[in-house]
Formats: sequence, structure tokens, C-alpha cells
Amino acid sequence: MFTDWFIVRRLAAELEGAVGSARIREAGVTSDERFALRVRARGAGGDAVLIDAFGDMPAITLQHGIESSREHGWPRTIADAVEGMRIERVRARRGDRLISFDLATISRFGVLSSYRLVVELEPRFGNILLLKGNAIIAAARAFSPEQNPRRPVIVGESYTPPPLPQPAFSREQFIEALQPLLESPSSDAAASAAKALRRYRPVVPYLVAVSLFTAAMARSGSEASALAEHVLAEAESLVETAGANPDAPVHLYRNDDGIVQAHVVPLAQYRELTSDVQQSMLEVMASISTARQLQNAARETETRRDALLARVRRRLTTLAEERRRLERTLTEELPERLRIEGELLYAHESDVPRGASEFVPPSEPAITISLDPELDAKANAAAIFKRYRKTLGRRNHAQRRLEHLASEVAAAEELAWELERADAATLAELTDDADRIERRPGVPSDRRQKRRSAMEFPISSDARVLVGRSPRNNAELTFQIARPDDLWFHARGVPGAHVVLRIDSSRAPTSAELERAAELAAYHSKARTSGIVPVDYTARKHVRKQRNALPGLVWYSNAKTIDVTPNSTPGRPHA
Repeated sequence: MFTDWFIVRRLAAELEGAVGSARIREAGVTSDERFALRVRARGAGGDAVLIDAFGDMPAITLQHGIESSREHGWPRTIADAVEGMRIERVRARRGDRLISFDLATISRFGVLSSYRLVVELEPRFGNILLLKGNAIIAAARAFSPEQNPRRPVIVGESYTPPPLPQPAFSREQFIEALQPLLESPSSDAAASAAKALRRYRPVVPYLVAVSLFTAAMARSGSEASALAEHVLAEAESLVETAGANPDAPVHLYRNDDGIVQAHVVPLAQYRELTSDVQQSMLEVMASISTARQLQNAARETETRRDALLARVRRRLTTLAEERRRLERTLTEELPERLRIEGELLYAHESDVPRGASEFVPPSEPAITISLDPELDAKANAAAIFKRYRKTLGRRNHAQRRLEHLASEVAAAEELAWELERADAATLAELTDDADRIERRPGVPSDRRQKRRSAMEFPISSDARVLVGRSPRNNAELTFQIARPDDLWFHARGVPGAHVVLRIDSSRAPTSAELERAAELAAYHSKARTSGIVPVDYTARKHVRKQRNALPGLVWYSNAKTIDVTPNSTPGRPHA
């Protein structure tokens, strides 16, 4: 969605009605880096003015339930100055995407103090500034004369508003540029005519200019000069009135993906889309902003997930290469052959010619022993036994490492599956786990993170199934929440969630309850898409942690197995 100064003027008009004369209780920065003014609003839309000057769609909205913090730097400076002040007036600048809040307060000694909070909502060039008189007290973005010779922004210096665009076309040039639209009406011709109007009258927003010419294409037989007069008259009328009335309708245009555009004037270029009318631009912008925040958060989550998955898959590749190398050690180096060769040399020491490079023992004519011609038979035998001991040590190490490697591979595969199912709330703890499987130094043993409870599925009046959401949640569910005699379920041989069946009475679980718990365990596992999944279950007291392993990796015993079809429908989960 595009914004222009008509929309910004409407936002200012609605903000004037909603928060004019309201007192600022708190100010700070939200977790998504928007600046928030918590106010006592008059019941319109929310109690926090949210200023997003640096997003891809700069805007100001009014929302409820916003948390902010007083960070250092310009947010702290502005917060210290404006908290406790009243918003005396909210204004927009004609022809510009700029809103200013006039703030004032009277001390208990009767001294008037006033500031002006200026918000520049220009895409890619947004800014938030606090002014005392015309002097800049704080600025989110400061620019030296070397960085921006045309308009430096320096704390302590005077504030200069962004320059407004100046006309680049004469009236004659503008009229001449309309001829293609008259000769061959099209959306492209209307867009070119709109650009020409903007070059002649820059104060007319581009979307409005396109709308005027799209509608004007129906005026067949017009002369260019007459078309110019008609469009200019309508444009001038809109420039004077559009967005100034906070009660005028807001026109909303949608497609299958959601809101395409909202504006304070009807836009003819969107007439093929689904349209409706809303009453508040603040509410529309809040809805769009929330949707964008969710989309951005989802994209960030997917980007983070992909990066972590790439790390885990690289680790799995490294482990696979190490396993192949260890397996070659076991197959290519045969210590038993070296032991036999050494014993044969000792047995036939007197038969080995001096300076020989190889020797065939008379007692074992099928064996040829390679020798170092610089050494005698006894020394060659000692060298072979030394190689034998080293080879034996390498084989023993390879066997032990292969056993440990299997658990590392299992941990990495488990983590890869957990990453695939993780939501944004659990990715942070999985980052720690990715660090651990890569053996990165300096990894904290347990970062403090907000943990969520396990998913809960009621399956009868006194029975429920608990499902872990993440590796740490699995460990907490199994070793802190589950009781010793609760039944513990896990899909056999594949990564999966820990599942606990809890009966809140002294009775034994029914076969149907066992099957439902197993279905959930199968569904919340890597085998979710399989037709039939074997699920092991045992009493929780027979489950133990794997030593020096990632959270949630366990050994269990005394298990029974039930074959089920993965199913997530038994009961609705409680958050």
C-alpha cells in the first residue's frame, strides 16, 4: 500500500480528535522498533500512539496493549522530555508526509514548557525529531552537512522541514503531455498523464492523479486543453479538502491477498477490485500495520529457521563424512595381519637376509612381509609391532567414536525435525541447541527464556494428553511435570515429541485412551505422514536422560508398542 499526504492529513485529523489534550503517560520503543506514546485517549482505537517512521510503509496508528521500553539515546531523550506533557494539537503539513504534535505542560510554579514532536513519514527517509522552539533537541536520524548538504539534521541546530517538490512543467508542457491519452486511452497513458500533472502541480498525490485521468478516459472527444482544465479543477478541489474531514469515508480496495490500497478519495484505477467503505483511517492503518508486522515476523521466522536448518544439515554432512572415514579405518587397516607378520619375523629371524626389502617365511609361503632394508630382522619386527599397536589403537578409537557418532547423528536429526515444526517462540532455545551440536565455544548452558506449557488435549472427563512443544519443553514435561506412573509415549525410531497420558483419578487408562495418546505421539513426530506408525509407551519412571545430550534426548525401557495412524483430532488443544 502507498501513502501520500492526503492520507497523512487524514491521520492527523483523526489523531487530533482522539488524543488532542491527552496527557502522555509513557514513551519508549517497542520490540519491533516503533516509537510509542502511551496516552489517555478518548476512547478511539487505542491508548498508544505508535509511530513507525522507518518501516516500508511509514505511518502512525493508535492501538491497545502496546509494551515499550525506555532505551538509551534519542528514545530516552524524547521520553524524558515528553512524559507528563499534554498533546495540545496534531497537525499535518500541506503537500508533505509530515505530522507534528504540539506538546505543552505547566509546572506547579506556573511555568509553561512546550515542545514539538515532528514525525517525517517519508519512505526510506523517515525521521522522528523533538524540537524546542525551532531547535532540534533529539533526532532519530542525524545528518552532518557532509552526509546531507541539502538538509543537515544536527542536534542543537535549527530544524528545516523537508523541501517540497517544485513544478518542472509549464502549463503548455502539461497540456501537450495529455495528447497520447486522448489519442490512445490506456492505463499506461493515464499513468504518464498523472506523472505530467505531478510535474506541473507536484502537490497532487500520484494515486489521486492516476485516478483523475483513469476516470477522464471516458470523456471522449475532449481537447487536451479542456481535459487539462477539468482535471486541474478536480485536483485543486481535492487538494483543499481531501483528508481534512475526520468523518469522511475511507475507501478500501482488496484482492485475494488482502488490502491493496486505502485512500480518502475513491480511486478509479482500482474499480475492478473488491471495495468497501470504512470510517476510520487510523483503524485501517492499524489493521494494515498489524498484518504487515505479522508477515514480517513470519518472514523473519522462516529466514531464521532456514539458517538454523542449514547449520544442522551441514553438521549432519560433517558427521556422515567422519563416519565414512572411521569405517575406512576399520576395513582398510587390519592389525591382525601385522601381528602375524611380526611374530613370523621373530620366528624366522635367522632366515631373513640382511638388506632384504621383503621376506617370505618358509612356514607361511602365502605371506610376503615388506621390510625396511636399512633394518635387521629384529628391528623390522619391532617396527611392525609398533604399527600393530597404533593400528589397534586407531581401530579401538574408531569403534568408540562410531558408537558416539550415532548419538550425535540422532541428536542432529532430532534437532532438524524440531526446527521444522518450531514456531518463533521456540527458535531461540533451538539456536542454543544448534550451537551445542556444532560444539561452538562459549555457549551459555541455559539462557533464561520464557517457556510455554505443553499442549494439552482432553480426551475424557478425567484424562488428558500432554504434548511437548520443543526439546526443552519435552524435557520439562517428562522430568518435571509427568508423575512416575503417568504413561509416556514416543514414536519409535524417529524424532518426535514427548507425549504423556495423565489420568486424574486412580483408574487405569482404557485401550481407547492409550490409542488416542499414541495417535497424538505419531502425529507429533517425523512419521506424521506415514500410514501406520509404531509408538512405544512405558511408565514415566522408566525414562531417563541421555548423558551429555541435548534436552529431550532419553533412554527408556519396559516399553510396549502400539501401531496407530497419526491423528491430531482427539480433543482440542488448550494453549
